[in-house]
Amino acid sequence: MKQRNPKLCIAVVVLPALIMILYGSFNMRQEIITFTSPTKNSETSFPANYSFRHMFNLSIENEEDEFTAAMIRHREKNRYGKMKTYRVSDSYSKFQVNDSLSCWEDSKFKGTFEANCNFVKKYPIGDSGPYLQELGLARDFFDFPNPRIPVIVTAASSNHFMEVQAQMQNLHSVVFPKYKNVKFIFYDIGLSENETEMVKKHCRCEYRLFPFEKYPEHVRILKGYTFKPLIAQIVLNEYGFVLWIDASIRYLTGDLDSLFEMAMKDGIKIISGGFGVGYRTDPATFKSLREDPCLFADKNEIQTGFFLIYRTRFTIETIMRPWVSCALTSGCVYFPGSQDRISCVNQRGLGFCHRFEQSVMSIILWRLYHADFWGVLIPGKFFDVQRDQTARYFESLDKKNIV
Repeated sequence: MKQRNPKLCIAVVVLPALIMILYGSFNMRQEIITFTSPTKNSETSFPANYSFRHMFNLSIENEEDEFTAAMIRHREKNRYGKMKTYRVSDSYSKFQVNDSLSCWEDSKFKGTFEANCNFVKKYPIGDSGPYLQELGLARDFFDFPNPRIPVIVTAASSNHFMEVQAQMQNLHSVVFPKYKNVKFIFYDIGLSENETEMVKKHCRCEYRLFPFEKYPEHVRILKGYTFKPLIAQIVLNEYGFVLWIDASIRYLTGDLDSLFEMAMKDGIKIISGGFGVGYRTDPATFKSLREDPCLFADKNEIQTGFFLIYRTRFTIETIMRPWVSCALTSGCVYFPGSQDRISCVNQRGLGFCHRFEQSVMSIILWRLYHADFWGVLIPGKFFDVQRDQTARYFESLDKKNIV
């Protein structure tokens, strides 16, 4: 009988044990604490005994807060996937992040459409509670008979008075000939007395003075743009179908039937922007909505210069309620100093500028639709954007009447 080599036997027994010891030791050093955002849509992993304040000089009231960990998304490189690092703008000072924001390259929305709808419904309502009942956002939703033609709505202050005249000239010549009974509402958010009289005389619209006194003080700051979600909801609550146009929108065609049908089918139609939501949104907004900026870093924004909303349970509960609630809450759409960051020229990193109600609507729609996001966009064949295009339309109408 062949004699076994005692050294070989020892090696066979000892080597696997040594491997197990080394593996266990490695795992102890690499122990990971996982923080999961409330949506369960993404996870952020940090080494044990990890100090946010120490590692990244963050100013956070509760550094153990689970959401804050998921939102900041600073991760060390490890064997789980690849990192993508975004340069953070100097204006990203709310969290005092020095240089960059690191995100997993596969940061993406997960979960079913229903799960994401439920998540949006749970956005904090902040200070909006006392106003929601009157705006039709606090009660249970009931089906109302909505028109097949939307009410057209716009608003302007004195600095856009010449531009809004060009807008009305376009409406009167392109859209009104086909839709002779269309309702057009103009909200005065800061016209002079003379300008007001000219609008009332020539706009072929219902003139309304926006009631700033009914809402929080920050709504009076026009460059906070919180008036826009409020006006849209007021008219939506009254009529059920709204088409909002900024003073810069020009219709390319008067045949809008197919656009109206798309809006009735999908609930919302809106125009796209050209830059990332993460670059054009202050981190304070992400924090207010309890959203993770990594999910939006590379997502194209939308623009709220032209949109249609059709009143359904879905649009009220998952789009208008969170949008309006954020507008009414100081520190969500608007916060002190944010009006100085509206310019997004020569962007230098995440959080470089802030786009107010547009940023929030972008977050809401990406959360709801993500993979199907492009389906909510309005085709460009219906409109053009002509910023700073002006006209003395009202004066020309007065001259015609004199002649």
